[in-house]
Amino acid sequence: MFAEEWPLMMFTLICQLAVGSYILLVLVRSILAQKDAPSAKRLTSFGFLAVGPLMALALIFSLFHLGTPTGAYRSILNLGSSWLSREILTAGGFFVLWFVSYKAYQKETVGNGLGWLTSLVGLLVIFSMVNIYGTSVRPAWDNANTYIAFFGTTFALGSLGAASFIAYGAKGSALSPEILTILKKVSLIGIVAVIIQLIYLPVFISGLGSGVAASIASAQLLSGSYLFPLVVYGVLSLVGVGLLYYGLGKATNTKSIPVNVVYLALIMVVVGEFIGRYVFYASAVSVMIGQS
Repeated sequence: MFAEEWPLMMFTLICQLAVGSYILLVLVRSILAQKDAPSAKRLTSFGFLAVGPLMALALIFSLFHLGTPTGAYRSILNLGSSWLSREILTAGGFFVLWFVSYKAYQKETVGNGLGWLTSLVGLLVIFSMVNIYGTSVRPAWDNANTYIAFFGTTFALGSLGAASFIAYGAKGSALSPEILTILKKVSLIGIVAVIIQLIYLPVFISGLGSGVAASIASAQLLSGSYLFPLVVYGVLSLVGVGLLYYGLGKATNTKSIPVNVVYLALIMVVVGEFIGRYVFYASAVSVMIGQS
């Protein structure tokens, strides 16, 4: 993989972690605020704060990918025809709305309308991101797998990120059974997100094998030299989300979140998704002029 793609890879992963965590934190807060507004604020406050620096870091990586960061403003001038321009606009909009919603969420009485609006813009960031690859000359990217992989990673990392931020916010205190049940449902979202990605992988590789020369080359890479990294990605991600669910299940007896288990699960999924994203970039072969 070319060195200049590393910033882009980091941008996609960190952005998806930030967006996914934010969405699931809004979900937890929306459900919990109906019964216990003070706990909703206490448990999610740190998470909402942490999303901002994560998104800022992602945006910094995106600037390095542009080659000339000082000229980044010119990339937003083609909103009518460029998915890159739309990605930049929505990413910037998500960051601004994060700041406004974080300030609003410091008030216990504020509703969740702004949070859901910010979540919608976050999903538009991921949608714009995916469509950039949908217009590429790499068949492995111009594929439904990119939608599944990017949105799947958003919710897989988001479930672990939200759970980790909430675990930190809880600071080892006892939680009600209702809160633990909500967190278990969040972990189930992560499990489903990972399973869907893994189920579609064989379909994706098989489809590439019946395409043009470039897609066949990508299929050969995925079933050959990159097969082992793909297996490692699948195992780490699946075990990670499973570990989160198991840890939260054990917490029903102690009523406190096993912080170390949650953090370990986060690390496993982050590493797994990093490997999976590396393979995504490294295995994509470009269509050459005159190639069929």
